[in-house]
Amino acid sequence: MYNHMSSPFSTFADPELAALEEKLALRRQQFAAHCLREKPTALIEGLPVWLTQAILRSIRADESSFWLATDESQTLLPVWNNGPDAERFVGSFRLPSTQGITGFVFTSGMAACESEVCFNQLQNRELDHTLGVLTWAMIAVPLTFAGATRGVITAVRLIRLSELPELTRVPMSRDDFPAAYVLPPAFSLQDLSSLEAAASAVGRIIEHRLTSWVLGTEE
Repeated sequence: MYNHMSSPFSTFADPELAALEEKLALRRQQFAAHCLREKPTALIEGLPVWLTQAILRSIRADESSFWLATDESQTLLPVWNNGPDAERFVGSFRLPSTQGITGFVFTSGMAACESEVCFNQLQNRELDHTLGVLTWAMIAVPLTFAGATRGVITAVRLIRLSELPELTRVPMSRDDFPAAYVLPPAFSLQDLSSLEAAASAVGRIIEHRLTSWVLGTEE
């Protein structure tokens, strides 16, 4: 969707450099895999997080998470979240990479923009239950770098159950909420497009970071 911009003038590939591209790509993949095992947060610290936070303000998400693939892509690990409960699950919660909407986006490589997520049978409810929240609206977009989809960026709008003490059970439909309660709005397709653009930019920043590590140059 977001392609590299072509050169504004005529260019000719340098055959010596072109011959190194395959080797460089392989080394980026190796560095990415090593970092995902040893310190995945190093991939997204700094500019990737800053850029994502700027987009989150524009789409008015309650909070967002970076999920990176670990354990040979069997698990999605939340390595960053900007919400009040981040310390309760970042770096410790493990989501099987085939479960939930986040897992679907990771395995399919397709973005998702969903409303009434807490009623969606695809949603993995374990984290919501632990944090005492209901995910009402959600955007999830794949994060691609080093030649593969290696994570997911999610943005959510939440209902905090602590704000609804009159509820006696987990709601199963809109009718279970108090009549005066105003449900969060859904995300728009424009919001989805904004987060997809952010994920594309973040992926390129990570690619540059990996290249810098491979070459031993500063970012």
